[in-house]
Amino acid sequence: MPKISHKRNALTAALTTALIATGASVSSETKVGSTIESRILLGFKVDETAITEMLPAGWTPITLGKGPAAGSNLIVALIDRHLMLDAEGKPAQPSSGPTVAFLSYARSEGVEGVRGFVTRVYEEPPMVNPYQNSVTADIDRLAAFSDLGNGERLQSEDWAIRPQSGGQIRLELAFDVGDFRWATAGESRPYSSEEPEFFRIYRYDQLASLAMNSKMGLELNGTARFTVSDTDLGTLFGGSEALVSIVSIPTYIREISLP
Repeated sequence: MPKISHKRNALTAALTTALIATGASVSSETKVGSTIESRILLGFKVDETAITEMLPAGWTPITLGKGPAAGSNLIVALIDRHLMLDAEGKPAQPSSGPTVAFLSYARSEGVEGVRGFVTRVYEEPPMVNPYQNSVTADIDRLAAFSDLGNGERLQSEDWAIRPQSGGQIRLELAFDVGDFRWATAGESRPYSSEEPEFFRIYRYDQLASLAMNSKMGLELNGTARFTVSDTDLGTLFGGSEALVSIVSIPTYIREISLP
């Protein structure tokens, strides 16, 4: 595998710029839990019509212009929740498990700013169904880190998501992770595509590395293969989609609240 590009050090600084923070300020909140996770974020540029079909009526998708997912209009978050706690800090039931979420940003006439919408979630049973759009699935993850010396560190990921309705989503990824950055006090407020005024509040700290972003000129130092045979996603992944960004987040500490 070739050595890491010198661009990586400069571009990793983009991780200090969070994805778009959405929603108005909240005067009162109710904590519902917290998690310790690891994540892989895949940023895709896909057909806007396909995304519009998954958004609430009246919302138009946008392509992100900056940040680690710049150039994408669909983010696929592959999430391994190593520990899930309830509002009192006790282990939830279940206390760990994987999930996969689809996120897109959109605007609507008469609504100030941009909102991020969770448009689909794949969950293993028992489902939480936080955004009322979860799909039951069997999710397998095989992951590893390898230290090759001289500061070169490789990460490999193999995910298989098999919805109960049939088909499969598969990610096969192996790459040089480059430099990590620790960022604190991140915040996001993603809305539900099924209940457009419902959102959850996430505050998080994370350790992250920008592995790829074609808009910034950062090529992946490795290999990536993403395939979809889930017929429900045929319009999103019909062959015209492009993978434009990859972010590795081996440590993600999140507090979850409701307004």
